[in-house]
Amino acid sequence: MPTYVDLSQNPRGVTIYAVFWPLTAGATLFLGLRLYAKILRRRQLWWDDYFIIIAWVLLLLSCCATSVNVRHGFGLHQEQVPFDNLSVFGIISNISGFSSILSVAFSKTSFALTLLRLVTDRWMRWFIYGLVFVLNVTHYLSAIFFWVSCDPPAKTWNPTLDGECWPVSVTVNYSIFVGSYSAFSDFVLALLPWRILLRYNMYNREKIGVAVAMSMGVFAGITCIIKLTTIPVLKKGDFSYNSLPLVLWGYIEPACTIMAASLPMMRHLFKSFRRPNEDDSGLESTTLSVEPQVYTREDRFRPRAVVNHESKA
Repeated sequence: MPTYVDLSQNPRGVTIYAVFWPLTAGATLFLGLRLYAKILRRRQLWWDDYFIIIAWVLLLLSCCATSVNVRHGFGLHQEQVPFDNLSVFGIISNISGFSSILSVAFSKTSFALTLLRLVTDRWMRWFIYGLVFVLNVTHYLSAIFFWVSCDPPAKTWNPTLDGECWPVSVTVNYSIFVGSYSAFSDFVLALLPWRILLRYNMYNREKIGVAVAMSMGVFAGITCIIKLTTIPVLKKGDFSYNSLPLVLWGYIEPACTIMAASLPMMRHLFKSFRRPNEDDSGLESTTLSVEPQVYTREDRFRPRAVVNHESKA
């Protein structure tokens, strides 16, 4: 039976709780408001909604797994972790890292799918497809490596077994590559809305509002860059104690991505609290819809984003 560690003896574990659960609550709130905005407007869920829901489930799994591991000694020096906990400790650590990385992939894929609704240029659509394909492949491999980086594979979660594992430098170098590409994807997906929205006949304040809402992924990119600076701690050994910054920023990244990807959908919810005749511009208001539309044969060359004009009463 595992031996539970009292939180008073594990201050780093308390830090994990103080970061993970508020972020989980924030991601839950943003996702809930996103889905409520859909229900309020009587819109059906689409692929980007399903992907971000899966990302949230994986984020919650990572949070719960890491929280349980804190009670097993995560945050203490390796020699302070009770010996009976080592096997369970390793399995839960793998589950936490595995789900956290997949949450990153699913949340960023969700935003890319949302962005594809606005794209009309074929080259840009293929560019986004390629960007997301590489993003998913690299992250899926990174997640799988948690379970297959040792021979036998069971040694990945039970260090007491005889066997060999990949050099730490391999894990560090590949993780830096994946993180760098992930940050690059964040900044690209955050800048593309500005390029796309320039073609639409909208008021400047509307364009800026929509573009800013769809560019919040830049914060996920910033957190990813910060996470990159913490990856070399893996070379120091004593994973339970030294990996705290990496684990924290590895969790902050998908949480921020889920919140950033939910924000554009909440714009309609905010607008619903304002009466249409409260527009003080004296002009007609313009709204941009990114919901999937049904097109006729003649509409195939028109933008996928639909601009609706609502005359002021």
